[in-house]
Formats: sequence, C-alpha cells, structure tokens
Amino acid sequence: MKVNGRFCGVLVFLFTVVLLPSVSWSGPVDFPKGCLDCHGSEAKYAVLGARAQYMTSGHKKLGNASYANSGDCMACHTNEGFIELVKRGKVDPKKFVANPSEVGCFTCHAPHETGDFSLRKTDKVTLANGAVFDREKGNLCANCHQARRAAKTEVKARNIPSDSWGAHHGPQADMLLGTNGYEFPGKSYSQSAHASLPKANCVVCHMTLPAGRYSFSPAIGGHSFKLEGEVHERPTLNVAGCLVSGCHTEMKQVKGTVFFDRKAPADYDGDGKVETIQGETQGLCERIINKSGTGLLQKMKDAPYDAKGTFINSKTQYPVEVVAALYNYKYVFEDRSKGIHNTVYAIQLLMDSLKALDKGFDDSKRPQ
Repeated sequence: MKVNGRFCGVLVFLFTVVLLPSVSWSGPVDFPKGCLDCHGSEAKYAVLGARAQYMTSGHKKLGNASYANSGDCMACHTNEGFIELVKRGKVDPKKFVANPSEVGCFTCHAPHETGDFSLRKTDKVTLANGAVFDREKGNLCANCHQARRAAKTEVKARNIPSDSWGAHHGPQADMLLGTNGYEFPGKSYSQSAHASLPKANCVVCHMTLPAGRYSFSPAIGGHSFKLEGEVHERPTLNVAGCLVSGCHTEMKQVKGTVFFDRKAPADYDGDGKVETIQGETQGLCERIINKSGTGLLQKMKDAPYDAKGTFINSKTQYPVEVVAALYNYKYVFEDRSKGIHNTVYAIQLLMDSLKALDKGFDDSKRPQ
C-alpha cells in the first residue's frame, strides 16, 4: 500500500505534539514478574540467547513453511501443523495452513500456556515400520526426524517417482535405533552402542553448549542444533555433548575438518587407506553417487541420476537391488551424520547395497 508522505507527517505531528504531553507517568510500570523472567533486562531465562542460536538453525533458514503448508507435509514443516499434530495425533491432509510460519520457539514450547519451558510432547514415538523410539526429550524431535514410510514398502514398488522419494530427508530416529533401512535377505544387521545408551539422545548431543568461550559463535550447540559450524573463520566441531553424555571420555576434532577423530576399524570403502568413520562412510556413498559422475547409479543403463548427481525423472521399473541401493544411499546420506549416529548399521547397509549393484565389490571387511 502506498502512503502519502504528507499524511505520515501529520500523524507524527499529532503524536508528538498532542498525544505525548497528555501522557502522565506516576512511577514504575506494573509489569508482571512472570514476563520479566523472560523479557526483562536481567532475565531468568536466556530467551534472547536461545533465539540468536535458533536464527542460525535449519528450522529457521530452510524456509519450508512457504510451500509445505498442505497435506501431511505441514505437520513437520510448519509451526501450526506441528501443534495440530501434537494436539490431535495427526493432521488433516485435505486442509492447509492459510498463513504458515516456520518452526520456532512456540512449536516446541508453550510457555504462555504452561508457565514454563517444558516440551509440548515427550511421549514415545512409533516409527513408520513399527519400531518404538523412546529417548526422553529426544522423543519430541523424533516426531519429525524419522523416515516417512517403511523401507520394504518403498522398495517393493520398484519405481523412483521423484527425488524426494525414500526415507525423505530426516531418518535420524530410525538410524539411531538401527532400523528401517532396506535389509537384504540373508544378511544380518546389528546396532551401535548409541541405540541402547539412554543419554545418547538428540537433546544431549546436539544442544549441549561448547566448553569455554561460547560467545565465539551462536551457530553451534544450543538451539542451533548444529554440531558443526564456523568460528573465527575456522571449521569447528562441538564435541561437548559426546563428553557429558558419558559415552566417551575423550572426543576430538580432526584438525581442519568437521570430522570426529574416530578412526574406522577397517578400509570399508576400498580406497586403500583406513580413514575416520565419517570418511569411510562418505567414501561408500560416493561409490553410489558422486559429483564426478562415476557412481554405480550414474553409469548404469537408464540411470536414475546423471553425471552431476541430479535426479532424472523417469517411469522406469528398476530391479529391486537398484531401488534398494538408492533407498539405503539416501537413508544414510540424509541422516547427515556420516555414520556417527549408528556406524555399524550405516556401513552394513552401504556395503550390502554396493555388493548388490556390483558383484565384484569386496565386502570381506563388512562389520558383523
């Protein structure tokens, strides 16, 4: 709306000359103490600091609410949809959010209703394949950070309709438990210690603040939810959560990278050297799809991905091993921990997928 400049000038004149002199201040404003706990100059809760962290997070910056405000998408991509999910246990896929907003403070907390910063929902979560995720405060995260469908159901169809097909971008809860990857018949699968340690949950690992001078950057730990970021122009990894959880007595960062200094037990990706867990996991993924165009799912006939790693939309009915391998690749890749959440399970899935695509692949070092 275009506003006449002279009109604005009149409003300012009326406010400053007519209204302000009539305001009488008789003393301190009677502001409810509960409000001061968050919004006062000496706040009890670090709301401003938490917001500074949140502003760097994917929840704020991805901008999904603008297009994912209908169907079952809105349950995880909009503030309004998630609150409806918590209250009703589901969302109406036929409706849409008229004015969607990004996932924010009031998505997970309802301080004005509850009087505290407790989480809206911490009940255990049943995943798409029936597995139960129950990891204390991490249960809130698992409502959205899980695979959308069961792996067997997705693979059985044998077609790949879109690049969003598969576990769909956030299967962290499944990976942590070691479940719902495509498990090849005749193969045995196991879990890492993270699947059974109670304190190895989303909140402890991702939200513990770094030790020392945290003011270096709000982009790691806390409500940024990120373990890696840039501090003073250097890649920095937050290992504080690993230490306070009791899982590790020592955890370090590989200098110059954002990889954990955890060496893999063997050369899983077959490049002739034993690297970190994340390096080996990444190497296995790149055997399937990579930026050089040499991945197995890029060189095959009627390949689903081109030389740049871009999805090729087709109606091809692929062999089960091709669809299964792509499902596992996306499952591990979109977990984004590069094997840290569940090393053994991630490596098993990738090595079995490679063996299914290439019978000559050496899987003799597969963890059992």
